[in-house]
Amino acid sequence: MRVSPYFDEKQLRSTVSRGGHREAIGGLWEEMGQLQIEFLLAQGLSPAHRLLDVGCGALRFGVKAVDYLDAGHYYGIDISESLIAAGYERELDDAQRVRLPRRNLHATANFDLSFLDAGIDMALAQSVFTHLPFNHIRRCLDAVAGRLVPGGRLYATAWIVDDAWPVAQPHDWAGTIDGQPIRTFDIADPYHYRLADFAHAVEGLPLDLEWMGDWGHPRGLPMMVFHRR
Repeated sequence: MRVSPYFDEKQLRSTVSRGGHREAIGGLWEEMGQLQIEFLLAQGLSPAHRLLDVGCGALRFGVKAVDYLDAGHYYGIDISESLIAAGYERELDDAQRVRLPRRNLHATANFDLSFLDAGIDMALAQSVFTHLPFNHIRRCLDAVAGRLVPGGRLYATAWIVDDAWPVAQPHDWAGTIDGQPIRTFDIADPYHYRLADFAHAVEGLPLDLEWMGDWGHPRGLPMMVFHRR
């Protein structure tokens, strides 16, 4: 079974040390950063909101969000301390680091959100669930649900196959990564799921699932939103 490279911190440290932190999170640095901020603005993000970036990596989206949000209102978690450090030290300027305290960024492999000092209005997990087994996703949803304010929202992308698709069969998608066709799997990275899997994952949680679909992702990765009741 192929495991996500994001679980290999030793390899990530090596990549970061060579200046490869942008490529390590999938490239498309400016395009994806801009897409994410424009998407959330269209969803009603305001400067006063507190925003959690799940899988913040080297702050591809963070560098955009920090300039828009009120100081201290951007928070990020990622499995890799190396990527977080590279983003904070190499991608932010001095003024942005003043607006984003280092304590607002937290490396965690189990979605520990105990570092948060306030409730979250919006959260974004862009290209996170594509690399996670189901129980990791369920842990993430449970953790974020406990920190979202009533009416808060978690936006998340995932590869979703039709209900009729034999889930154990690999699925080929129209986009490419590094010139190679995108192929997803049920028990290997990158993962695909049925929408019903996410409906099951929020059973017992104060979250309602809504399918959004296309949001302009250059590789066709669709979007869902989880509403906090």
